Amino acid sequence: MLKKVMKHIQRNISRSARLAVVCLSLVNSAHAIPFDRISQVYFFGDSLSDSGYNDYFPTPPGKAPTFTTYEGYTWSQYVARDIKGFALTSPTQYPITYPNLPNDEVTNNTTPPIQSQCPSPACPVSGMLKGIDYAAGGSSTNSIGFGLKWAPSLHAQVNQFLTTHPTIDPNAMIFIWSGANDLLTVFSTSSTSPIFQLLLLETANAAAKNIAEEIALLSKHGAKRVVVLSLPNIGYTPFINDLVTVGLAPPSLPGDMKTATFTFNSMLNQELGRVKAKYGTKILYVDVYDLLDNVILATKAGKPYVIGGESFYFTNYNSPVCGYVVPLTPGVLPSYVPAIVCTMGSNGYVFADELHPTDMAHRLLSIAVEQQIRRWI
Repeated sequence: MLKKVMKHIQRNISRSARLAVVCLSLVNSAHAIPFDRISQVYFFGDSLSDSGYNDYFPTPPGKAPTFTTYEGYTWSQYVARDIKGFALTSPTQYPITYPNLPNDEVTNNTTPPIQSQCPSPACPVSGMLKGIDYAAGGSSTNSIGFGLKWAPSLHAQVNQFLTTHPTIDPNAMIFIWSGANDLLTVFSTSSTSPIFQLLLLETANAAAKNIAEEIALLSKHGAKRVVVLSLPNIGYTPFINDLVTVGLAPPSLPGDMKTATFTFNSMLNQELGRVKAKYGTKILYVDVYDLLDNVILATKAGKPYVIGGESFYFTNYNSPVCGYVVPLTPGVLPSYVPAIVCTMGSNGYVFADELHPTDMAHRLLSIAVEQQIRRWI
């Protein structure tokens, strides 16, 4: 029975891929406005866009509570600076202790954490910063967080935003990057299930629908321009590949995660097309899946990845620059130095830890996003 279901899903994936090309052309044909006419930018999502939600996290001196390398920034911080002139938060002020607040123009962590999931004595969140980036590490599309279970979901972030922005300026630009933690949660809870592959694909479909529902809600409140980032191939991450290396996962796992990521992106693209058709919202779909593919191909070939006139020389795409707590050992679950406490620079690596990009990779992504916005104009 499962084989029949999987074959049906695979057929739908192929059909989705064809439809995605059509949807992508529809979505990317929208017309935006020049940077100087973008009234504001807002960001929603997870650790890939988090600019400092957990501002009281006990980081090493000079390390901001973000999920990237030392003295680095996320793509959202770079985009906020480049489009609207927001200052990049100085990492030298960290760690911050209560009741002090960091000098941070970008982060907005007024979205309440899920208190029932907080560690003792409380979540490492001030809840007082009023910036434009609502993203929180660990956030899922509409449930408790992955790893950091107190993280507010995309749904919670959007609803908090709407409490203070019931009418959205049509010249504002909204950025959404979410869904990875939904897939990782399924992996962490159901990887030994006989229907693991099916659960992954079902979750991918549900997460895509959740994101589209949030964009529809924002559209009802006046949003006219939304930038949505697809998921990169999670099968490339050190987390997935190291599990295979130490013998704790079958060799098929990277392929399973690749299929789930592809399914998510295909479904997301279709759902975005429906939102655009219903509300007339201009939606730019940024293909991060293809971008990471091309970056890794360039790295394997020993060539720089050139974008926006800048050359990025990556030398490593399959190991974490922040390192391991202990070396990889057969039969032992890998243990990583988390990016949020990393004291290493990018050093030519794509990945900071088991899942998150280095500052170098984030900067590349920010240029790619900005370049597509300019072409969208």
